[in-house]
Amino acid sequence: MYDDVFSVRGIDFYLSKSCNKSCHYCTAWTLEMRNLDVDMKFTSDILEYLSPYKVRIQLLGGEPGLIKNLDKVINEIKKHKNLIPSVLSNSFVRKRYPFILQDPSILYQEHLVLDFHEDRIEKLGNYDFFEENNNNNYNIIIMTPNYFKYRENHDLSKIDHKNTKFKKFNSRAPGYDIEQQAPEFNRRICAAFPSVPVIDFELQRIRHCSKKVINGSRTFEPTKENIDKMMNYELFEFENYCKKCTEYIDKRSEDQILDIVSAGKVL
Repeated sequence: MYDDVFSVRGIDFYLSKSCNKSCHYCTAWTLEMRNLDVDMKFTSDILEYLSPYKVRIQLLGGEPGLIKNLDKVINEIKKHKNLIPSVLSNSFVRKRYPFILQDPSILYQEHLVLDFHEDRIEKLGNYDFFEENNNNNYNIIIMTPNYFKYRENHDLSKIDHKNTKFKKFNSRAPGYDIEQQAPEFNRRICAAFPSVPVIDFELQRIRHCSKKVINGSRTFEPTKENIDKMMNYELFEFENYCKKCTEYIDKRSEDQILDIVSAGKVL
């Protein structure tokens, strides 16, 4: 059903910055329990604006499993045929909303690993990794330097399958010290539609980039006009923080760059 879902443009919905964990690499969290009831009028308006576009709606935070009406948010997304519900959790969703794991129409991604160590895997929940499955449940593994060290001495074949997504070491991970940048052209195109633009539900604003939630990125009113501009690469600009960004731009983003250029949207 979702063979090409990871090539579909995604929008991060930061439902709340509340979290039951305090990962040091995270860009948006607070241990204060706040904004746990999602404003459904705001949600339905945003989804209506996005509905003409094929979009993966990525529900996260914070920890989305803390949201009291997460089931209603997901049901609202499902009303729109072009919108794909996706949930990213540290595994707390397994406790609070197990139906998400059983529904293959919901893409469930689990960031279970805090980091790898010489003799152990430091997890955020007491669960095993997902085996290969058809329920669209995925392990998310960030390939930190410690991941490679651990892999040299331990068998990780249990996660070597289609339901594990390995992500490049990034600026939010521990010990990040990479200074090499993607070419400026790629960063300019990424700035036009970042890999992870955000709808910030606490501010009820569009954020340019989730990587700058803590230190701040430009925000915009979540109007239909601005949503249309965003989806047509006409809202965001090349910011000062884009000029300094060392985040890896993956193959999916490079493909999007070619699509944008061929469409004549951004040159």
